[in-house]
Amino acid sequence: MRPAYPGLSYFRPGQGSPYVTRLGLQLVKKGFGRYYTAGPGPRWSEEDRRNVEAFQRAQGWSGAEADGYPGPETWRRLFA
Repeated sequence: MRPAYPGLSYFRPGQGSPYVTRLGLQLVKKGFGRYYTAGPGPRWSEEDRRNVEAFQRAQGWSGAEADGYPGPETWRRLFA
């Protein structure tokens, strides 16, 4: 079962949340964790943003669609 999208406010620089960890673990599971140096954690980082961006680009998105911040559609596809 896909977890409900918590909202973009959880995925901003310096924000900490279990949602950030969950997102990071899912990115790794889907093969998009190459930018992590110490693994995903609860604090949103540039590593998280770059991994999300890589996932978004793999969806064929570019420009503002591939900004590295997970919106509802990124979340849906990542947890599909």
